[in-house]
Amino acid sequence: MHSVIGAACRRTAGLATGLILGVGGLAGAVLLTPGTAYAGTTVATTTAITGTTQSPGFPGTTLNVQVSVTPASGTVWPSGTVKVSDGAGGCQVTLAQSGSTAVGVGNCDIGNLHAGSYTLTATYEGSSSFGSSVSGPDTVTIGHAPVFYADSPSLTATNGQVYSYTFGAKGFPAPSYALGSGSPSWLHINSSTGTVWGTVPNWATSFSYSVTATNSVGSATAGPYWVHIQRHRVFINTSLNCTSKVFSGRQGTCTLAVTNVGRVSAPDVTAQINLPSQLRALYCAHSWWNPGCSISGNAASGNLGTLRPGQTKTLSVVFAAKSSHGIWGWHRFHTITVKVTGFAASHGGFFGIGGRSFSTAYVTIVPKGWWWAF
Repeated sequence: MHSVIGAACRRTAGLATGLILGVGGLAGAVLLTPGTAYAGTTVATTTAITGTTQSPGFPGTTLNVQVSVTPASGTVWPSGTVKVSDGAGGCQVTLAQSGSTAVGVGNCDIGNLHAGSYTLTATYEGSSSFGSSVSGPDTVTIGHAPVFYADSPSLTATNGQVYSYTFGAKGFPAPSYALGSGSPSWLHINSSTGTVWGTVPNWATSFSYSVTATNSVGSATAGPYWVHIQRHRVFINTSLNCTSKVFSGRQGTCTLAVTNVGRVSAPDVTAQINLPSQLRALYCAHSWWNPGCSISGNAASGNLGTLRPGQTKTLSVVFAAKSSHGIWGWHRFHTITVKVTGFAASHGGFFGIGGRSFSTAYVTIVPKGWWWAF
């Protein structure tokens, strides 16, 4: 009798011991698989966004979001769904299975995203065995390769004038601008605004260029553009003024004023004053030296450089009236009036008639001597 009771007590004690040990991993003397939950308990989880992939398209970009849900302990991984939000919309991930075993990862697509920055969060809602969790915010930038919206520059230009145009391209991040290879060296571009500018050389007849807009996503090129150069007519005017009356043997002055009366600069303007034989050229501009003027024979010449619209420059020569009695002939008791001519031209552009100008003035020589009464 006692032996029966003793055996029963030992079985009861063993069962109790088994129940106590079950808290640490045994239930009814059976070892639980690590990480396996039983009724009333859940395993903590960590949800994370592990990566994103962008696929640009029209009308917007598709963003593929990869997520994982990791258990705090054990080898059994969570199953179920994860919701991904971008603040306005989102997508839902079904955690993947490997056969009949959950592997705790998955991905989904958020479509039609426009350029900008988005804050993503992933929420695992949990299950009967695993607790819920939310990922930390993850910021992603949706880029957009540049697309030109302003790319119609003028295809004509004018010698000596500024050629300019402002190109514009939309993109995210904002693009920078550069001239393409083969663009002329005198043409420039503002890398931030897209403005192209440069003064067209007088010798140029045509030129070509292109503009590239670039950001971290990609680039776009506008052009090449072939620009024809129109040679603008230059208009100059001259006015010659001389000492009107001079005694023989005395000095006088002639000054040629050259004015640009056109709308564009007159480049490489030269001027000349031609004296008749009765007058002898002495020197230019009231000095014995003048870098811009020279005497050759009985003519004074000078290079006046470039004249801006409305600008006037002058060339002067000092002369002496000859005193030889031979110049009077039979008219030695009368004055003699001689003609002085002036000339100017612009040699750097299409001047034609408008780029040349002639002018005249007259000098009266008065004989001086004992035979002339004043």
